[in-house]
Amino acid sequence: MFGRRVPPHIVFALSLLLAVLCAWWAVMAWRSGSLIWAGVAGVLAVWLAVDAVRSYGWAQEKKRREAEKRRQNHPDLK
Repeated sequence: MFGRRVPPHIVFALSLLLAVLCAWWAVMAWRSGSLIWAGVAGVLAVWLAVDAVRSYGWAQEKKRREAEKRRQNHPDLK
């Protein structure tokens, strides 16, 4: 966005928060009998949860690459 990437840990936190909010919305809609809104909110909750898992993977991959780069630059360090 605008030439800069959002850090993966920020994407993870926001996606997880929104997934929880959408899941709550889905449960409230289901309890009130609005099945269409419950379905929409449920799909959004799953989508955002998958996004959170993917961003967590990106963060772990970034840490692994940085550790590998440090090991290549400083072979004595562990």
